[in-house]
Amino acid sequence: MGKKAIVFSCPHSTPEYPNDRADWLGQLIVDEKPDYVIDLGDSADMNSLNSFDTKNPKAIMSKNYQADIENHIDFQERIRAPLAKRKKKRPKFYGFEGNHEHRIKTAIAHDPRLEGVKYGISFSHLKTNKFYDEYFGYKNGAPQIKEIDGVLYAHWMGAYRPLSGMNHGRTLIQKRLQSCTVGHSHLRNVSFEDSAGAIGLVAGCFKGGDESWAGQANEGWWRGVVIKHNIENGMYDPEFVSLKELERKYG
Repeated sequence: MGKKAIVFSCPHSTPEYPNDRADWLGQLIVDEKPDYVIDLGDSADMNSLNSFDTKNPKAIMSKNYQADIENHIDFQERIRAPLAKRKKKRPKFYGFEGNHEHRIKTAIAHDPRLEGVKYGISFSHLKTNKFYDEYFGYKNGAPQIKEIDGVLYAHWMGAYRPLSGMNHGRTLIQKRLQSCTVGHSHLRNVSFEDSAGAIGLVAGCFKGGDESWAGQANEGWWRGVVIKHNIENGMYDPEFVSLKELERKYG
């Protein structure tokens, strides 16, 4: 009997939307009893450090670093709150740094004067040591890749820039030659190569609302989580649970 995991990506927690979906995810984790939970990154949106808004004073005024951090902490705590009420062993939590969390490091690199745990900005404010048993940050300017039970996980994979395309899942297998799971694009895509014992999975997103900058792209984003059943040597049975279904069941 293989292992079970719950995988999600790109919640983009932000003060602009409520964190109710974190409560629903926490209840799902309790009900499904996975061996581990994988957060593929962009859990914190960090819109206050969005460099694209630098020429839009109105947009800048609506952003606040402290509010971004507090909303992220609330999101993570609400996922784990149902588990705290159980006396049974909780699943292991793996976390991956996404490009939105990486905005903190980028801002500090551009202006080191901003850095400070007490009065400045700091990656430690995300409390990754508290929320994750293992956390994988950027390495050499790109998301770090971690193999778990024969599956490679990362926020995105590629050389210099993320792989993408209409057959993203298949491309992942062709490039890495084994099962891979990524997030980042907000799209859902899966490719099965049973003869090679590999699955390429793009896990969609777990966002709470649309993005004003994305236009029609919002319509193509799949919102939900993936339950991986019977994980063994990189193969598994995927179950897609939409955000709407989570709300119907737990909302």
